[in-house]
This record gives sequence, C-alpha cells and structure tokens, in this order.
Amino acid sequence: MKSKPTIHTTKSGNEILVREAVTSDAVSLIACIKSYLKSNLIPLTGNEFNPSIEEQSKWIENFLTNRNDLLLVAEYKGQVIGNIDLTAGKRRMLKHTGHLGMGIHEDWQNQGVGTILVEKLMEWIDNYSELELLWLQVFGTNQKGIRLYKKFGFAEEGRQPGFIKNSDGKYIDNVIMTRRKQ
Repeated sequence: MKSKPTIHTTKSGNEILVREAVTSDAVSLIACIKSYLKSNLIPLTGNEFNPSIEEQSKWIENFLTNRNDLLLVAEYKGQVIGNIDLTAGKRRMLKHTGHLGMGIHEDWQNQGVGTILVEKLMEWIDNYSELELLWLQVFGTNQKGIRLYKKFGFAEEGRQPGFIKNSDGKYIDNVIMTRRKQ
C-alpha cells in the first residue's frame, strides 16, 4: 500500500473515504468516469470510453504495480465518486516526471472532493514519491480547475490555442500546467 486511507468531510458535511483504488473498484470507477465525461471538460467522450470490467481492472492493476504511479479514489457509501491518477514517465529521461488526471462524479462536483483528492496526492508526492515534476493538461475554459491547480502550486507553462475541438465544433485552448516537488 502506497497511501493510507483517510476520512474527509465535504463542503456539504458528507464524510468520504480517500484510498488507493483496487481492482474490485472497476465497475464503480467506470460509472464515475462515465458521469464526469458528461461535463465536456476532458478530451474524451462517453462514446469513446467503453472499457470492459477486465480492461478497467487491468488499468487499476498497473497503478498498483508501478512504484511511482498512484490511483486514488474518493468513495461515499461504497461508491466511487471521484478519482485522481498519477502516471510516472517510463522513459529514462522522463522518469522524474508524472502526469496527473482527475475527475469528479457529476453529483459531487463543487463540494470540495477535487481539492481533497489533489491535497492527498500532493502529500504523497511531496513525502513519498521520487517524482520531481508534475504536469497536467486542462481546458482553458475550466477556470475552476485552473484555480484549483494553482492553489496547489501548479503554474501555467504553456497554452495551445484552439487545440481541442468540442462536440459543438468550438475550439478550446489546451493549458499545460506544471508543479515542482515541494
């Protein structure tokens, strides 16, 4: 186990558990991801995301077996309501870097779950991980996400204008943010 489970309270007063994902979370995690893909803030559509339970279990297993990778889930009453994943660079020249991705179930957005997940991940990175540099991509229109990442020390390092084309045919900037280990 890389990260110990912890209990947190959301803005609405609900207690949630944040812990490492396990392969038995596959079904609940798929449902959570399908929910937050509806937000159109991740460059993946619900139609494109159709893993089998076995494929999702294998994806989770990769996080459990790779030392500098981590997949945390937020859980409420046995259901996954959010996740954050960190994937370390696999090439020798990039092993000091990690890519972060996150999503929160549509029913749990704006309740502080994202803040809790980022805080828990940053704690693990700063105290236990060998990674030195984190990076992520966020839609330029996702101002809440950008503010959240800045709160945890991420800085905008680049912007790709009109890089993302949404289902309405509108172009959105892709913002690249990084954070050095504290």
